[in-house]
Amino acid sequence: MAKQRRRRRRGPAELPGKRRGRYPFPINLIFNVKAFYVFFIVVMIASMGAVGFGAGFGGSSRSSGAPIVNLDTTPEPTSDAQQWPDGPPPVIDATTAHIATLKTSEGDIVIDLSTEAPLAVNSFAFLAAKNFYDGVAFFYVDQDYFAQTGDPTCTGDGDRICSGLGGPGYTLSVEDSGIGHEEFVVVLAANSDGGVEVHGSQFRILYTADERLDGRETVFGRVIEGQDILTNLANFSVCSVSTADDCQEDLSAALIIEDVTVEAS
Repeated sequence: MAKQRRRRRRGPAELPGKRRGRYPFPINLIFNVKAFYVFFIVVMIASMGAVGFGAGFGGSSRSSGAPIVNLDTTPEPTSDAQQWPDGPPPVIDATTAHIATLKTSEGDIVIDLSTEAPLAVNSFAFLAAKNFYDGVAFFYVDQDYFAQTGDPTCTGDGDRICSGLGGPGYTLSVEDSGIGHEEFVVVLAANSDGGVEVHGSQFRILYTADERLDGRETVFGRVIEGQDILTNLANFSVCSVSTADDCQEDLSAALIIEDVTVEAS
């Protein structure tokens, strides 16, 4: 029995006459239902993405430059660091004038402490008396913005991995000292609660004014000596904290705090 040949299916016959030209984009999508729905979905997704992007950056008072400091980090205790879960006890009358001296690997940095931020100043004095800052590195330096330190995991000896999240086991409430984010002020870094609390130990020294975090961090002092030490620092970030292409594998090149003292002025 002869094999039956499979009949080849032909497409619809073309009607005689002039072929109709195609409609231009995007009108042609209206006549192509499937394509129209795909186009509609893509437009909706793009619109929602644009709204989210605008909301994330529209509130910043600076239109360019580095993003606002990361607020999604919470200070975490380390296994071998000193911890005080109940917070620091009173060790000084922080409503009176005090001076803090940071003895560093490059010289002394002197800070005039604010009497309008007693919680932060008392905490700083308490940690200094406990030698909490001894050996701690400035693990991030950006000459356009700030230098940050106060993480007990970030030390110059290299015994631990610098996490950028270490702290003394407590946080503090934000205090309004009346000082804005100005050049060479010292601030306790914001916590992840959106401006209610700040880190117990991590602090930043600002190189330039940046009002974006006014009211969301505690400004507790101002550098009055040693500004040249800070301005002579090269930009620096440790790779365990930063994803920058030029990050450093260790803290051997970082500015190290050797000792901190707090005295009445």
